[in-house]
Amino acid sequence: MMNDAMTFATFACCFAPVERDEWNAIRADASWSDFLSGARSLLQDERPLGATLPPIGRARRGEPLSDFLAETEVRALFTPPTHDEKTSFSARHFTGGLPQSTVPVESLYTAWSKPGDGPFAGRTGLYLGDSALYMRDLMRSMGIAIPDEFASTPDHLAIELDLIATMLEAGMAAEAQTFCIERLAWLGSYRTKLMALGDEGLFYLALVDALIGIRARQEALASASAASA
Repeated sequence: MMNDAMTFATFACCFAPVERDEWNAIRADASWSDFLSGARSLLQDERPLGATLPPIGRARRGEPLSDFLAETEVRALFTPPTHDEKTSFSARHFTGGLPQSTVPVESLYTAWSKPGDGPFAGRTGLYLGDSALYMRDLMRSMGIAIPDEFASTPDHLAIELDLIATMLEAGMAAEAQTFCIERLAWLGSYRTKLMALGDEGLFYLALVDALIGIRARQEALASASAASA
């Protein structure tokens, strides 16, 4: 089973452009099975990001993905797209300005600032909103360069997920949990956009629903921890 950092890094690759050899390695049977096990662990385990369960917790029977996702979504996850299929989907739906664009960028699904703060305040569907500026400044403060292909969309889902992985690898588990809870809150709105694609978007809908479930688990754990402090 993948650790949490690798699981989030794999989630990120699903939404990012990757080379054929890299994607083929990710979707290979053993690697993909490890990823699904890592995702299931994050969905079901009562533990914060980066933590491990005690032996008795690890020994209990794992819950199937169908306890968290629709059967159609589970089937889609067990058959990840080929590189050609992934590239074709991205060209149709992860490119802005097209009729069926479902670009996974936070700014497009959250409102700009507060009403009255400027000509675009309170509007949605715009690039380089507050979340983009936040991500750009955060990554700069951490000394992390934003890849050229994401220069205008630093709040792309792939970047947010990869940053969670980076935080976990750096031992910043508490920061990763807070970031996950705060930054992935927009996925509910994005989910609605993916649903409009029907069966064509099932694989990505399943990934997003898994991430929504993971975020909800971390939010509940953080709330419980704060209440008991």
